[in-house]
Amino acid sequence: MGRAEAIDWRAVFAASPAPTCVIDVHGGVIVANNAFAALVGATADALLDQRIDALLTLDGGPWIQTEAPAAAMTARSGVAFLSAVGDGRGLPYTLSPLSDGVGILSLSDVADEHCFICKVFSSRDKFRTAIDDQSEVIVRVAADLTVTLVNREFAALFAVPPRVLIDRHLRDLMPPLSAAAVAAFIAQATPDNPASSAEEPWPCRDGHERWFSWRRYAVFDVTGRLMAVQAVGRDTTQRRMAEQERRRLAAMIARSPVLGLGWRVDGRMPIDYAAGNLARLELDRERLAQRGLGLLDLVHPDDAPALRAWVITCPETDDPDANPSQPLSFRLPTADGERWLTLNGWRSGAGRMEGVLTDVTEQHDNARALRERERRFHAIINSASDFMGLLTPDGALIEANDAALRFANVDATAVFGRPFWETPWWTNSSDLDTLRAGIQRAAAGEGVRFETIHRPSGRPSIHVDFSLRPMRDASGAVSFLIAEGREITRYKKTEAELLSAKQQAEAANRSKTQFLAVMSHELRTPLNAVLGYSEVIQRGLFGPIGNERYAGYIDAIHSSGQHLLDITDDILEISRIELGVVELFEEVVAVADLLTRSAQMLATRAEEARVDLRLDADDGLPRLLCDARRVVQILVNVGVNAIKFTPAGGCVRLEARRAPDSHPSGLLFAIHDTGSGIPPSDLTKVWEPFGQAGNAHISGAGGVGLGLAITKALVEAHGGKAELDSAPGRGTTVTLRFPSNRCLDGD
Repeated sequence: MGRAEAIDWRAVFAASPAPTCVIDVHGGVIVANNAFAALVGATADALLDQRIDALLTLDGGPWIQTEAPAAAMTARSGVAFLSAVGDGRGLPYTLSPLSDGVGILSLSDVADEHCFICKVFSSRDKFRTAIDDQSEVIVRVAADLTVTLVNREFAALFAVPPRVLIDRHLRDLMPPLSAAAVAAFIAQATPDNPASSAEEPWPCRDGHERWFSWRRYAVFDVTGRLMAVQAVGRDTTQRRMAEQERRRLAAMIARSPVLGLGWRVDGRMPIDYAAGNLARLELDRERLAQRGLGLLDLVHPDDAPALRAWVITCPETDDPDANPSQPLSFRLPTADGERWLTLNGWRSGAGRMEGVLTDVTEQHDNARALRERERRFHAIINSASDFMGLLTPDGALIEANDAALRFANVDATAVFGRPFWETPWWTNSSDLDTLRAGIQRAAAGEGVRFETIHRPSGRPSIHVDFSLRPMRDASGAVSFLIAEGREITRYKKTEAELLSAKQQAEAANRSKTQFLAVMSHELRTPLNAVLGYSEVIQRGLFGPIGNERYAGYIDAIHSSGQHLLDITDDILEISRIELGVVELFEEVVAVADLLTRSAQMLATRAEEARVDLRLDADDGLPRLLCDARRVVQILVNVGVNAIKFTPAGGCVRLEARRAPDSHPSGLLFAIHDTGSGIPPSDLTKVWEPFGQAGNAHISGAGGVGLGLAITKALVEAHGGKAELDSAPGRGTTVTLRFPSNRCLDGD
């Protein structure tokens, strides 16, 4: 006991290397040793009666209850932050209350590696090991966002040792989003609400992205001043990816036509599992479970036996790839009809199966529609009397109708797949090269058509009108060739007969024309004699006529002879035209001269018929390169007809104008009359030789119907065109168009 009294415990306490102080229940410093005073930057004497919360801030807020009794002081430990020196450094602490209401506060300076207490209880190595062993990333910053502590996981994000990041600013390290989140947290954190949580992305240097779930905690001193912020982040990348994958798979399953199903194989095959997208089939998996429905209760009754047999034949193995069963198709009755499903299944244990259902209703309907279209297609082509076939672009035969097969007397199996030119349709044909070339052209997208002769053994030759047409797919490429053949033997025979008849008719017509030309020529000689002698008698060249009545007879003889000569001249003219011996003697003449000469020749007829004859010509008309005599003949022929069919008091107008609807403009002559007009049924007939309109007025007008035929031929010989516009009661207009290359402007 004496030795104990000899120890100066105050000196031992003052010299202890462990920073220690004694505090009262109100947080006042009663005594502090030199190590504690040095740590907080003061002398031991200067610390007496100072408030401990002015020197240190404990994580978790105030730690001395100033109004509480001594018994309220409890033992605790943690991290205290140095407030007095202003560096905010955190040190491990231990608070041990004594029985007399005071407490001993011990700090561990982790910077002092020679402190035995630090090494034992809270050494720097143990503290570093503790945080580095964490799988989370840990970072602590001061109020100004200067980094004061990081663990190895946080430093690994930057591929540097932890010490390199100390004293760096947080904005220089963390992604902008996370740094901004910390700044926002600091602005909003309070002693009463010092924590927050958030999940944020972390862009990596390799371009990938990681996600961290952050738990941030703010440390305040007793006055409410922020001392530090500690953030702990858990890498949630894999969890987030798994969640995204789960959602993606769920979305795919929800949209997938494939539906998962599990069932027992006994009884009605009760269903014990159904995928979430079963609603696609208008089925509710909860209702299935509640009602205890089996697979046999869902399928169409007619398909239930096939389902039972299919289940029995499924291999006794739970490996779907070992010996997979054949898919089964069956019907599922629905509220609006039925749907077709395909089931692929496998054993999944004793007495149980799993499988996937695929809704193939659309494919089934499409296949049925395709079969119906094929049936109709075959019905159509087989009902055709023509030969029809389908070729590949390289010429292989893949389809032929019944008519074609019957024609060649072959079976489909004997010709399908063979090159078309090797089939019986082309036996003994001299057109094989033409066929091969035609297939190449059709495969290139060109339509091909030619006539060929089929020469079967022991039968007469058959003429065929053959064609190849390309069939294109949706992309525009030629996918098939349609071959068609039509027997035209009878048509060829008829064509030959018609050609022979035409040739005979043409020969007869030429004979007729030659006969008319000869006869007309033979008639001209006696007619000229009749006219000549009648004129001699009319003039009394050899003395007067004894009886005056003979004078009238002589006039009638002369007039009739002249009329007959005119008809003979017209017959000669049309004969030359039909024989193709029309010759033009072209010259350049003024249009006005042509009109004047024509009018002079028509004036007497118009006067005798009491018809008003008028001329109308534009100014500045070009001169016309033509056979002037023929053009005057044309105008006179049309004018005579117009006067002939115009009643007394009517009008006939001859016009000459620039053609308004041609470029460069040509010239047109138009002859208008106010006669009875021509019925529509006769508008074509009047242009033909000896063709006349059939109404009574025209029939009584005389003539043999050669004038318009000659007119049309002579206009066309000039490269022009003759047109007729007429209607009963409206009169007639004949338009004669001459091309621009016959119009010469200027002098």
